[in-house]
Amino acid sequence: MNRLFVYFRDSGLRRKLMLSYALMIIIPILSLGLYSYISAKGYLKKQMLESMNNTVSQTALNLDQRMEKIGDFMDFMAYNPIVKKVTASELPDLLSYTKELNDNIEPTLWYYMSINQEIREVIFYSDYTGKQIGNFVYPSLQVQGKSWYEEARKSRNTQWHIEKDVLFAVHNIQKSDNATFAGELYVRLDEDLLFKSLEQVYQGQYGILITKPDGGIVYTGQEANHLTQTDVRKLIGESKRNFSMNGQDYLLTKSVLPHSGWTFYYYVPTEGLTVNTNSILTATGTVIVLCLVILMCMIWLFSRTLVRPILKLRQKIQLVETGHFDIPIQSDAKDEIGGLTRSFAHMVKKIRELIEEVYQARLLEKEAELKALQAQINPHFLYNTLSIINWRAIQVDAKDISRVANSLSRFYRTSLNKGKQFTRIQDEIQNIKAYLDIQLLMHEEEFEVVYDIPEEAYLYEIIHFILQPIVENAIVHGIDEREEGKGCLVIRVECDIDAEHIFIIVQDNGKGMNEEQVGGWMNTEVGGYGIRNVHDRIQLHYGEAYGISIHSVLGEGTEVRIKLPLRH
Repeated sequence: MNRLFVYFRDSGLRRKLMLSYALMIIIPILSLGLYSYISAKGYLKKQMLESMNNTVSQTALNLDQRMEKIGDFMDFMAYNPIVKKVTASELPDLLSYTKELNDNIEPTLWYYMSINQEIREVIFYSDYTGKQIGNFVYPSLQVQGKSWYEEARKSRNTQWHIEKDVLFAVHNIQKSDNATFAGELYVRLDEDLLFKSLEQVYQGQYGILITKPDGGIVYTGQEANHLTQTDVRKLIGESKRNFSMNGQDYLLTKSVLPHSGWTFYYYVPTEGLTVNTNSILTATGTVIVLCLVILMCMIWLFSRTLVRPILKLRQKIQLVETGHFDIPIQSDAKDEIGGLTRSFAHMVKKIRELIEEVYQARLLEKEAELKALQAQINPHFLYNTLSIINWRAIQVDAKDISRVANSLSRFYRTSLNKGKQFTRIQDEIQNIKAYLDIQLLMHEEEFEVVYDIPEEAYLYEIIHFILQPIVENAIVHGIDEREEGKGCLVIRVECDIDAEHIFIIVQDNGKGMNEEQVGGWMNTEVGGYGIRNVHDRIQLHYGEAYGISIHSVLGEGTEVRIKLPLRH
C-alpha cells in the first residue's frame, strides 16, 4: 500500500489525472459489462458455430468451383483430338506439328492462361517425342521417374499435388484410340492467387488448414503457420466441434472439396468471440466509450491549461541551465502558471544582460592590457633609434648588429599593428620571423626553424600578436632545456576548408612536459602576457569552440595547437 502511495505521489500530473478519472468512471460500469458479457457468451458460442459452418461451406464451395473450372479446362485439353495426335506423334511431319500447335493448341492455351491468372504454366509431357516442340510440348523423360507421373498414368481423372511448395494438377492423355497412354498434361498453379480469397475472407485472424486425403498439408493460413506436426495431426484427427490445443480452447468446423478430395479446416479460439449483437453488451460498450471520450476531453483540457504550460516551463528552465539565455519565454495565460512564466522570463532577461555586461568588461579588460603593453613603447622614437643603430653597424661592417636592428624594428612594427586588433597571417608570420631572427643570433644558431605554411593561408585574418608568447615559451622552456642534440622549432598552418577552421601549430623537440605541467602552463603568465592570456583573447572574440590546446610527451617535445575560425 505504501508503494502504491509513493508511486502515485511521484507520478506526473497527467498520469495522476488519468488514473483518478479512469478509476472513477470505468470501475462502476465494468461490473455491468462483465455480467452482460457472461450472460451473452453462451448464445454467442452457438451463433458463432452456425456462422462458421455457413462461412466454411461457402468458402469451400467457391474454392472447389475454381478448382472445378481448372479441372474442366484440363479435361478439355486432355481429350482434345489435336492434343492427342501431337502428344502421341501421330502427325506425319514436323511442319504439321508446328501448324497444329500454332493454329489450334497454343492460341487456346494462351487465352485460358490470360483469363485464369492462377494458371502459371502448362506443359504436355509426351512419351513419343525426344525434344521440345513449340512452347508447351516437352519429352517426358525428365519426369517419368516422378511418383505423380506414374499415378496419373493409371488414372483418367485430374489429380492434384503439392511438391516442394509447388501446387500443380496432372491429367492422363491417351492416344487417338483412347486406350494407349501417350503422355500427361501438367498445369502449375499460383498458390497465392488460388487461395487469395481465403485471406480476404478470414484476414489471417483465424486458423485455416487444407490437407490432402493422405494427410499432407496443401495450405496453411497465417495462424496455422505456427502449428507443429503434432498439432496438425491432432487437428486432422479431431471429430468434435470443441477441442483443446496447447492449453487453449477452440471451435472447429471442416468441409471436403469434392473435385480434389481435399479437406478444409477452420478453427477459432473461443476467447476470440466478440460481442456484436447483444443489446446489453452494445449499450455497455457505448457507455464505456462515451465515458472514455469524456475522460479524454477532461484530461486534454487539464493538460492544455495546466500540465502543458508546466512542462514547457520546465523545458525552458532546462535550456537555461545549459547556458541558453536567448530562448523566447512568454505566456498569455492569466493564471498562476502564466505569472510564474513571465517572472522567469524577466529573470532570464536580467541574467542575460548581466552576462553580456561581464563579457564586454572582460573583453575590454584584455584589450586594455594589450594596449597598455603597446603604449609602453614610443613607436617613432624606437624606430628612429633602431635605424641609427642599423646605419652605424653598416658603416663599421657589423652585419650581426645590423641584422638584429632590422629584425627588432620589424618585430615591433608588426607587434604594434597600428593599434588594430586583427591582422593577416602573413603579417603575424613576419612578426614571428623577426623575433626568431633575434633569437637565432642570441643562441648562435643552436636550433633551426622550419616553416610549413601554404600560400592560401597568408590572406586569412586572425587576432594579432598571438604567436610570440607561445614561441617564446617553446624556446625558453623547451629547446633551451634540451639536454643534447640540436633543437628544432616547427611553425605550421593547416586549413580545414570544409569545417571552416584554421590551425596554427608550434612544435618543438625540447624536454617536454607531463600532464600536470601542461595544466600549469595553461594558467601561467609569462612576463604579464602568457599563453592563458592568448587563450582568453581567442575565446572572448570567437567563442569557447576555439582556443589553445597543448600536447606534450616528456623527453620528446611539445605541440601547441591554436584553433581559429577561417575568415578572410
